[in-house]
This record gives sequence, C-alpha cells and structure tokens, in this order.
Amino acid sequence: MKFILPRKLSGDAEVRRVEMLFGSLPSSVVVALIGIFLCFLVLFDSTGLDILKAWTAYMLSVLAVRVWIWHMFGKADRHSEGIHRWEWLFAAGAFLTGLGWGALFGPLYPPATQPDAQMFIALMVVITAFTGTVFLALSNTTFWLFIIPTLLPAIVHYAAGLGRQAQWPITAAACCIAVFIIVQRTLYQSATTNLKRNTEAETLLAEQQAIFDSSPMGIAVTENKQVMKCNARFGELLGRRIQELTYSRIDHHFASAAEAGQFLDDAYGAFAKGQLAHGIYRLRRADGSQFWAELSGRRMAGRVSHSVWMIADITLRVASERRSRPRVP
Repeated sequence: MKFILPRKLSGDAEVRRVEMLFGSLPSSVVVALIGIFLCFLVLFDSTGLDILKAWTAYMLSVLAVRVWIWHMFGKADRHSEGIHRWEWLFAAGAFLTGLGWGALFGPLYPPATQPDAQMFIALMVVITAFTGTVFLALSNTTFWLFIIPTLLPAIVHYAAGLGRQAQWPITAAACCIAVFIIVQRTLYQSATTNLKRNTEAETLLAEQQAIFDSSPMGIAVTENKQVMKCNARFGELLGRRIQELTYSRIDHHFASAAEAGQFLDDAYGAFAKGQLAHGIYRLRRADGSQFWAELSGRRMAGRVSHSVWMIADITLRVASERRSRPRVP
C-alpha cells in the first residue's frame, strides 16, 4: 500500500496537532490503569510478589510523570517554535510506558504451567499496542517509541522459545504490526489533513473579519430584510450601536416607507437577474437626521434571501452635484 504524506503543517496546525495529542492522554492513562490492575490480579499467583510490586510501582510512577507533563503543558505558553520539545517529552513518557508493557514478556512472563495467564499476557500486549496506536496516531515519533518496546520483547520471546515453531506466532505478530502501522498512518493522514483545512479556514475567516471590521464603508449582512451582522462603520453612519442594528429590519432605516419599498424592489429585481444591486437612497439616523447613502449589494450564492450590502455616505457628493447643475430659468 502506498501512502502519500500530507504537506507540512503550518505552525498553528502543528500546535493544534500536539494539543490534540496531549488531549488524548487522560483517556490513555485510564486505559493503562485498568490494564495494570488486571495484570496485577492475573500475575499475583504466578509471579514473584516483589517483582510484581516493582513493576506496578514503575508503571504508576511513569503514568504520574506523564500526567505531570500533561498538567505543565496545559499551563505553558504554547507556540510553534517550542511545540516539538513538548512532543518529545510526550514521546519519552510513551517510550517508558512501552518498556513497562514489554516487561510482561520478560521477568513477569508466567510459567508454562499457566497457559491461561500466558494467553492473557499476549492478548493484553496486543490490545495495549492497538489502543496506543489509536491514542498516539497524531505523532509518528511517539507511535514508534511506544510500539517498538511494547511488541519487540514478545517477538524475541517467541523466536527464542519456540524455535522453528515460532514461525506462526512471528508471522501473526508481523501481521499485527502491519495492521497497527496502517491504522496509525490512516489516522495520522486524516487528522493532519483536517487540521490543515481547519487552520486555513480559520485564517481566512480571521482575514475576512479584519477586512469587515476595518472597512471605511458600512457593511451589513441581511437575511429576509433583517440585519444579521454589521460592522462598526455601519453603526456610525446610522448613529447606533451594533447591538441595536443586529436583527433590526434594514428597511426601517430608510427616510421613508416609499424609499424603503423602492430599495427592496430594486434589490429583488437585480438579484432575480443575477446582477449586483445598486442605488442611492436616503437613510435616517438615530437622531432623526437624514443622509444620502449609496448601497451596493450582492446575493449570497445558493441563498435567495441572504445578501451582503456595502453602504457609503455620499451626502456631500449629492450636494455638490446639485450645486453644479445649471439652473433652469
């Protein structure tokens, strides 16, 4: 199977990726605690109590350190320049945890007289490797640093202990590893692709919002004659706060009902032809004064009643044009 790696993530997307990686830690810790508890119960009668206690203390200590790193990460000022250091800290914790799981096929492995316990250990290691594949999929480094120490001792154990009969267990282990790699790569590609798209969308929205807020012209987004969103400049033109204008009817801000009706007729007529609506009308401010405004609007694609309007105060221009007109005797 051929894998196509996604393009390198931007700094913001990298930060989000590592944040999501750390976000999975509480769930993985809970799963690890359950596994440690089950292993302690199963191995209690088949393994020396001292070594079992030492293994349990080691695993719990590593989990405690990983939780502490997770806590410090939550308080840290995360930025793209230092985010990979946190990823390596996370990977180091996963590596130490993998060493602990791999020890189940070392000094903790049950004797041959307890095949049920041996089967449990084999299943526990496979399940742990799979859950690690899912929880750690967002980091290639962490995945490999966890999966190798977790599964390698099992492969070495079967290869050394079964001799020629080890070919089937080793083949099964190789197939499991292949499945884990495929799952991890699929999850990684899907997550990073979504992160890249979401980050680009957020950046585009932020740029559009900056243009929306800093425009020298008033901007109003309307739906069914209702102002759904507007910028501060539109509020300045009408002498109102943005909160007052939001959800108000746009035709209520015209100087007269006749001009409001003319505006709506012109707009619907232009939109029906797929054209840009444009016109000059008198609008009324909050204090009752009036001004001439030039309105240009476009219907949003796929939404009949949704439109965006640009509004400019052209009172001085209208007055200048009227003064320059020749008087009729």
